[in-house]
Amino acid sequence: MSPAPKPGRREAICEAVFELLGEVGYDRMSMDAVAARARASKATIYRGWPTKPDLVMDAFEHRFGGSFEPQDTGTLRGDLMALLTAACQVVNSPDGDVMTGLLTAVTRNPELAETFRRCVYDAKQSAFVTIVRRAVERGELPEGATSDLLQEVLQAMVLNRTMRQEGPLDESFVHRVVDRVLLPVLRQPI
Repeated sequence: MSPAPKPGRREAICEAVFELLGEVGYDRMSMDAVAARARASKATIYRGWPTKPDLVMDAFEHRFGGSFEPQDTGTLRGDLMALLTAACQVVNSPDGDVMTGLLTAVTRNPELAETFRRCVYDAKQSAFVTIVRRAVERGELPEGATSDLLQEVLQAMVLNRTMRQEGPLDESFVHRVVDRVLLPVLRQPI
């Protein structure tokens, strides 16, 4: 792939991708529409990203690819509440609509699926490890406790609620999931 546009230009293009994904979805978004929205030439778009999946993957990585440092509230429950609240805020935002919309495209495009996994799962894994490590250090969880199931269950609960549209991802949801699901999962004997 050719060198990507300059950082400010890349940011404008990535923002245009997210705006269009939110408005028309992955399947109806075109490279030409991104160029027009970002006020960039088609040559700039195609030079930096030869295909639509390349462009969407880069925009997704630009927006969500970084690691996430979880809030330290002083308790395991508080840390989980803060983490799940942050996840719900993202899902309740226009970015959450884009992520939900990309789920169908991910099933048809292995490269997009890999980027999605890397940005949504792998890059955030350290946050779950940190929360469990801190809880072990505070004596709230036994030595050897892991975050393996925590991340999978938290993300599945949020995704299930989003896809089924059975209620809001609000404070009540956060309390219920933390108290009835996440804490019991973490406190199971190893």
